[in-house]
Amino acid sequence: MNWEETKAFLTPCFPEEVQSELELLYPGELREIRVRVDRPAVLVTAARKAALQWRPTASEVEQLAETLSEHSLYARESETRQGFLTLRGGHRLGLCGRVLPGETGTRSLRNMTFLCLRIAGQWPRAADVLMPWARQQGQAHSMLLIGLPGTGKTTLLRDLARQLASGKQAVSVSIADERSELAACVDGVPQLDVGEQTDVLDHCPKAEAMAWLLRSMSPQVLVTDELAGETDAEAVLDAVYAGVPVLASVHGRGLHEVAQRPALAALMARRIFDFYAVLDPEGSGQVAALYDRSGGALSLG
Repeated sequence: MNWEETKAFLTPCFPEEVQSELELLYPGELREIRVRVDRPAVLVTAARKAALQWRPTASEVEQLAETLSEHSLYARESETRQGFLTLRGGHRLGLCGRVLPGETGTRSLRNMTFLCLRIAGQWPRAADVLMPWARQQGQAHSMLLIGLPGTGKTTLLRDLARQLASGKQAVSVSIADERSELAACVDGVPQLDVGEQTDVLDHCPKAEAMAWLLRSMSPQVLVTDELAGETDAEAVLDAVYAGVPVLASVHGRGLHEVAQRPALAALMARRIFDFYAVLDPEGSGQVAALYDRSGGALSLG
């Protein structure tokens, strides 16, 4: 969706106080809309946070969630149990409220009283600075992106996938998109551009998804987001030892911090990743430092 399409989708869902603010925004400016019961709604842009006059009631928050989901909120309960929904256009609706236990131990979310609508953004060529290392002499290389929340890890991964899977040197890319953030699939169809030769396995645990994709899609590159524990690390190890480079991300401030985590330390000790890119904590999508597989600093210039 471009900004005009996004406004056309969002505007009917919100009251006049929010609609008027949306009309004042430029393309690419809006990042989030945060809605809380009996508190001012907040617009988060690239440069500021703005508290609005609208203070929604509990029923208004629930109705907003229902409208944004195009009246499929409870039909998609398996997704709401994960705490979010991916909306048309790739936008992501975070959900919070009262959690109820189910008969089989599965929990469900009721009384949705807090929402965080994250606006999907596509920044083509965002990963240009990393492409000379991600692809060298026609060969893709493994890379781990390290950064704090909101620094652009997912945006860069998405653009790396797009560039690797497009054009004359395109390779077959598979994305293990556990939380529907990379491709933002709706009904299995990517809402964001992830490349001409890219396959996506959506809403599947990443370790299981990576094994699935290796078996079924014969990828030349695997892409996944937010590595966590040992299971994820083992899946990356299996892929690289099978000859398939992996592009992934992890929460962290720097290379030294990430190296202290047992699961990541094991991958780093075996030099599974060819490169490590550390994102600037102050600049969205900006690469602050680049390292080789041994931890040696590389010049970004």
